[in-house]
Amino acid sequence: MLMEDTLHGNAQKLGAKGKSVETRVLPETALAADPMPSGIPPQGSVVVTVSRQFGSGGSDIAHLVAKASGLNYVDQKIITEVAERLGVDIEYAAQQDEQTTGISGNILEALRSSNPFNVHYMYPAAKAQSQSQELAYFHLTQRVILELATQGNAIIVGRGSQFLLHNNPRTLHIHIFAPMEYRIDYVMKQYQVNRANAKEMIEQRDDEQARYLRRYYGVDGQQPNFYHLLINTGLFSFESATNFICQALPIVQAIV
Repeated sequence: MLMEDTLHGNAQKLGAKGKSVETRVLPETALAADPMPSGIPPQGSVVVTVSRQFGSGGSDIAHLVAKASGLNYVDQKIITEVAERLGVDIEYAAQQDEQTTGISGNILEALRSSNPFNVHYMYPAAKAQSQSQELAYFHLTQRVILELATQGNAIIVGRGSQFLLHNNPRTLHIHIFAPMEYRIDYVMKQYQVNRANAKEMIEQRDDEQARYLRRYYGVDGQQPNFYHLLINTGLFSFESATNFICQALPIVQAIV
């Protein structure tokens, strides 16, 4: 069975070792006001977004779908690409991934007042240096996701991609969830921790994901109307979930 949220686990290990990360100034090019890619896959191709609860096996299922359908699995690739463009190491970029560490009030207000699904915004060059590190990572993460989606035939895991690519043609949105007891058992087995630690990890990750989505997209990701398929892995096996998604791909691919 594949390890879900490997990078999140690695980030936790780094923190446990007490490694400190110095504050770094991001290059001005990180917030360059170039037009955002459309995020719309070419005709004849398809994009799948997978939103998942930590411990539900969503990343494992995404791997299985990618293997069965020949889609490009996109998860760590986003972090690698963002790190390369910002000129920082991958471990440091991973610590910023799907995290919120605090943003100045004026930027928060601007984000909250804008359309949460309008990703074609630009930042004036004069203000680029004043943008927070967190917003720089978020902005570049969006760009990388949109570029990959525009190429088509990709399965993208997490990072608000279901909202970023909302209502795009030839794009299938999946949410994987499970009952708490199932998730606790899963995390105990995958991370070799006791029940109390597994529950704590789940609650922490749920809180991080909800805060990330609320801050940048105005929702916590639990609303069913944003998804085409909601799959409970407490009821359906990974193989069944993979089959459900693969059966839907030709239907979504045919959308003009």
